[in-house]
Amino acid sequence: MKEAMPQPVLRKTIGLCSVCLRAAPAEVREEDGLIRLVKICPEHGETRALLSEHPADFREVHDFFFDVMDRPLPQRDFILRLTERCNLSCPICLAGGNQDILPDMTPAEIRRLARSFRGRKFDLMGCEPTVMKDLPEIIRILRRTRNITALHSNGIALADRDYLKTLRDAGLDEVHLQFDGFDESAYGVIRGRPLLETKLKAMENLSALGVPVDLVMTILSGVNEKEMLPVLDFGLKRENVKEIFFLGCRILGRAAADGRFESAQLMPDQVIDLLDRATGGRIARANVRRFQKLYYTFLSVFGVRKCLYVQHYLVFRNARRGYITVDEVLDMPRLERALERFRKRRRKWRKASVLLLALESMPVFLAPRSLRYAADLVAMNLMMALGFNLRRARSKGVMLGYITACDPLIYDAAVAGQCGKGEISHDLGFQEAGALANVMREHRWRRP
Repeated sequence: MKEAMPQPVLRKTIGLCSVCLRAAPAEVREEDGLIRLVKICPEHGETRALLSEHPADFREVHDFFFDVMDRPLPQRDFILRLTERCNLSCPICLAGGNQDILPDMTPAEIRRLARSFRGRKFDLMGCEPTVMKDLPEIIRILRRTRNITALHSNGIALADRDYLKTLRDAGLDEVHLQFDGFDESAYGVIRGRPLLETKLKAMENLSALGVPVDLVMTILSGVNEKEMLPVLDFGLKRENVKEIFFLGCRILGRAAADGRFESAQLMPDQVIDLLDRATGGRIARANVRRFQKLYYTFLSVFGVRKCLYVQHYLVFRNARRGYITVDEVLDMPRLERALERFRKRRRKWRKASVLLLALESMPVFLAPRSLRYAADLVAMNLMMALGFNLRRARSKGVMLGYITACDPLIYDAAVAGQCGKGEISHDLGFQEAGALANVMREHRWRRP
């Protein structure tokens, strides 16, 4: 029997017209060997955004995602947009720093908020939270109510060890540090000034004080791709680095207002290729695709939201080789077969499918080569079950992320329905999906 040809339209959804930013019917469509989001605006006709240059891989991950992430899930992770102020004026600022004149959030507001939210993760963002004198008190309030506190920072203030110690002692759990490589000319393009010495000093302080770190490298096509491997090596040599995320530039905030960066934008799918090439195939696209099925399955079982566009991979520190991959620790092809059976079974037997998956995958996780990394694998599961607190991560495992920030070009209502971060802000209030908050803010900023 002849195998059915893939249909050009994967899915219908709602997107945003790339011209007027109004909601428009859209299709995720394969055309010319690419996957695109095609938006059909009554006024401006069809506009397109690239999603993937690998249709077969995209379809496989896309279909698995929508099969296992098939129910509404509560939001457990919120961006707290604490301030619109920043001590930098990055040309590509996705958050639009210093564009709005709005008051900072106050400890009193956070105290009221904390009465309703306990056991959540709060990403302390906005533009640059360290410009706020009340930041230590805000951290203390959130920690007293058993919330996880994750500071997102450019690192300028963290180059002062005494200040960082004040934040740590207030209860700061983790830091997500902008770290765009070791090339000062790239910092000039991306951040508007040389910053390498400051970044290295901040990292020295974070390591000395034992603060868990996620290195977040913003990548612009044609600017700093060559820095990916040095950033990976740098993070792997520091045990307090628990995650390394590669963020493809998108057209948001100041980057949207500055026409220079349209050709520099990247989707996570393209960033996967960049790291594949940089590592000589050690962190291969095919392996990322396979691991993503495992990751989505864990998310589904533990009831955690996550964006389709965000991809992950897992490596482990190794003294001799720098790192080994999860494919060298687990029999991933065997595990993938069990995951595909889980995907099919859960349509009829949701609870039984989880039990059967556990039984089928147990020999993989209990194999001799896997047992030495068992503590790290268990820690990853606990983080999904109890909240993504990097303090729970072990010393060997390092999660890699290929990530994006949803902009109006790629906004997809069905994908946004599983957005891994909500947002609380002065200008937009409470939003279940940070993706929606992004495009609402862009619509306001770009409105004539």
